[in-house]
Amino acid sequence: MSHLLSILVCLAAATVTCFTLPTFFKTESIVTSRSKPYQRDHHILFQTVKANSVSPSLDRFEQFANSTPDAGAPCVLTIEGSRYNLTAWAKSHPGGERILAKFNEKDATKSFRAAHHSMAAYEMLQDFAIDDSLQPPTYSLYSIPRWRAKLFTKEDRIGVHKYLGMFCLLNFIFRFYQMLLGDPSAGLGTRVGKGPSAFPVLFLVPHGMLSVSALIFPHIPRERVVGKPMIWQEYRIHNLIFGVRSVICTLFCALSFRYPTNLGVRRLSISGSCLSVLAANIGADLATKKLQPHETGSTTATMPYWEGCSVKTQKKFKQFYAYSQFLATLSCVAVINPAWPLSVLLAIQIASLLMTLVRKGLLSAKGYHMGYTASLIAPYFVGIRSMLYMKNLQFPIMLAFGYVLFQARRRGLNKYMLWVPVIVARIAIGDRLLDWSSWAVH
Repeated sequence: MSHLLSILVCLAAATVTCFTLPTFFKTESIVTSRSKPYQRDHHILFQTVKANSVSPSLDRFEQFANSTPDAGAPCVLTIEGSRYNLTAWAKSHPGGERILAKFNEKDATKSFRAAHHSMAAYEMLQDFAIDDSLQPPTYSLYSIPRWRAKLFTKEDRIGVHKYLGMFCLLNFIFRFYQMLLGDPSAGLGTRVGKGPSAFPVLFLVPHGMLSVSALIFPHIPRERVVGKPMIWQEYRIHNLIFGVRSVICTLFCALSFRYPTNLGVRRLSISGSCLSVLAANIGADLATKKLQPHETGSTTATMPYWEGCSVKTQKKFKQFYAYSQFLATLSCVAVINPAWPLSVLLAIQIASLLMTLVRKGLLSAKGYHMGYTASLIAPYFVGIRSMLYMKNLQFPIMLAFGYVLFQARRRGLNKYMLWVPVIVARIAIGDRLLDWSSWAVH
């Protein structure tokens, strides 16, 4: 029965390959005549693309972040003696539109000071000044040192999230040093030393805790912040889900190394990793439906870029981001080298840090995209190191298969029609087509 199931799954995979084969020989024209209206109006381009839609997956490479937010309830506030019309920015406020709306036509100086805003926040107010002919007021800043106010918020008074973040960052630095210059399995396997150690596995726990601890911050914008890549509620949940997915898949893969001769443990690791991937996709879709029921974009496709970034450049970034996401999922499904799902966790968790730096005025939108791109490139070097160390073609095969899936998705194939056959095939076929034993022995 399992052999019959394997054959059916392989036929399904072959169908997907045939469906996407033309994309290997014909490069799709990305920059079309529709890109010209974008230079005049973001909304014209968005409406034109939507009207001529082929599929949601293809649209995401033609969508762009709105340049102006939708106005909500009036929010005209007085702060430090000056009046500011924050109506257009209200939906991007971390506390939500209602926080600013309740101060409409009132003096909000006391509450503004109590929030311990940085000088960058005061400077941003000048963009919303009603009478910009007046000289900017002199602000009496709070007595708390700026660095402390930036690092320690009232939602995280003892710095749990911050300390977990610093630990995870240091752990990433050490593990990538191992993956690139030492043990290609990042200490989670048996390639270097006397065998798997419990410490690298235990060090994965703070990474999962870091993702979950993001929930301690209640005041996260429900809507995507216009103009800058900053965290909003939908993105936070997606980041949590996929971060925990990578941690779980790394643990399952490391479990196989711990008991290399136990076939039951091996089957559990493969099934657990594959089902975790499927559960993450379903969970992310449910989160989007709950938090953004009318959203037509995606967390990455409509991410804001820096001013002056061309349409062509944005599309190149989006394509690389999307392709890397497919490889990240495949690295979790493969269950070959625990360093693979661990390495892709870097981009997931570093993105939140970069967005936080943008929110605090310490990083520009361009700096975010450069940093996020670098974190996506790092796992490729891990894969290349694995290929050279083990002298096999597992990583190049994954690159090619990821490209097939990426192009199939672009041509409109439902993502569950893509991933369910892959997951079923991985569980049914097991290790008959993948040699993982070389990773599990000295």
